[in-house]
Amino acid sequence: MEKDILFDIQHLKKSFHVDGGELKAVDDVTFQIRKGEIFGLVGESGCGKSTLGRLLVRLYQPNGGDILYKGKSVLRLNKKDAKAYTKQVQMIFQQPYASLNPRMTIGEIIKEGMKIHHMGTAKEMDERVYELLEMVGLNPEHAKRFPYEFSGGQRQRTGIARALAVDPEFVVCDEPISALDVSIQAQIINLLKRLQTQLQLTFLFIAHDLSMVRYISDRVGVMYLGSLVEVAPPEELYVNPLHPYTQALISAVPKPDPVQENERTRIILEGDVPSPVNTPKGCKFAGRCKYATERCRQERPEFRRISDHHMIACHRVEELNHFE
Repeated sequence: MEKDILFDIQHLKKSFHVDGGELKAVDDVTFQIRKGEIFGLVGESGCGKSTLGRLLVRLYQPNGGDILYKGKSVLRLNKKDAKAYTKQVQMIFQQPYASLNPRMTIGEIIKEGMKIHHMGTAKEMDERVYELLEMVGLNPEHAKRFPYEFSGGQRQRTGIARALAVDPEFVVCDEPISALDVSIQAQIINLLKRLQTQLQLTFLFIAHDLSMVRYISDRVGVMYLGSLVEVAPPEELYVNPLHPYTQALISAVPKPDPVQENERTRIILEGDVPSPVNTPKGCKFAGRCKYATERCRQERPEFRRISDHHMIACHRVEELNHFE
């Protein structure tokens, strides 16, 4: 494995038993996350983005495949190594109102991980809390207050401080701005970007806001019905999307320039979204794709590399090397 690869996700699968069958939330996903990068993950609601993030932090156990962290499987760690892994891999949750214990002060919430991992004396932990609060844009005196006394943006800053308290190497940001006011979102994004650079962190940044993902990410993965359909650097993905689903997503991004917005051509997808319980035999997107052939309906395309930085799951690339 290459030295700069932090995570190597191999044929990862996670399904849930529901009425009517088995819901495939993550369906044979393979990709890598490099050390020090921000890997953005986008797609429609329910496509499996958050489930994938929770698999990486071991909140869920997969039904198949493997997750390699620095070359070692995280699914076969002993108790001691599993605890060390939880220190290295942290998560910032989507809902700042639901992810903080209302009965604990902000200081206690941030200190909880430090206590579990025995990171210093009580005084040292208190000093670390004050340092973290200032790092995320809060005041040291906020440590004695409770979550209900804070706004959504302040709570999310607390969630960020909690994730950073144990000095992790990798952080899953699970739609960290979707529950916040638009005026606060940019502040949180800029804070995350600054902390990632300052602390040399690696992020998996999950979101549905394509413009925000383009701004913050080094590479972007596009998910559809539990599967990755395309991965590329943002400047390549947003200027020259190759997969028909990615093309439709990018066409929906509003342009800030009124003239460009009026000239923007939306790609309107036809057909129905397949059930994640009973996914099609071939390509999951075939029923909504204007390029679909009989092969697409019968044979699942392989997720493969077409250049050093670009991967895609589509038969049409194989035939034409580009889209019309």
